[in-house]
Amino acid sequence: MDRRLPVFESLAALTAVALAAFLVALPGRLEQPNAEEIRLKDGLSALKTAIVRFSMSHEDELGALWPGRRGADIEQQLVGRSRLDGSTLPGDHGEDRWLGPYLKRIPENPINGQATIRLMPEGVTQPVLNGTAGWVYVPATGQIYPDLPGKDRQGLPYSSY
Repeated sequence: MDRRLPVFESLAALTAVALAAFLVALPGRLEQPNAEEIRLKDGLSALKTAIVRFSMSHEDELGALWPGRRGADIEQQLVGRSRLDGSTLPGDHGEDRWLGPYLKRIPENPINGQATIRLMPEGVTQPVLNGTAGWVYVPATGQIYPDLPGKDRQGLPYSSY
């Protein structure tokens, strides 16, 4: 009776289990977003929250006011102080009816390294994503997008974030 056979069967079984465990773990590892995509989503979330908070605090004759309307400087409206009608002035001029700021600073888009917001013209409802700014804001809809053409590692368009 040959005693080496159970040893080879045990090694074969152990190898098969290790290979199966590796193959099961591999797809989950590949689908994980990287740190830049997580920071991108965090920055986008902070911007979306600031935009909604601004619109809840400001109004004009038509009701709630989205930042960036009528060519206003959206960056100044979010990181600075503004009046009820959304107008801003640098510095404090002694008025007690200032609102904001809603952000300490505009978050950096970690994928393209820019911390600027490009404003789409009035009446345009879809963003043009070309990578020239960190973010693209559409005042007509109140939506903001990462200024990144293309897709992430999972195949999702950046515009769907």
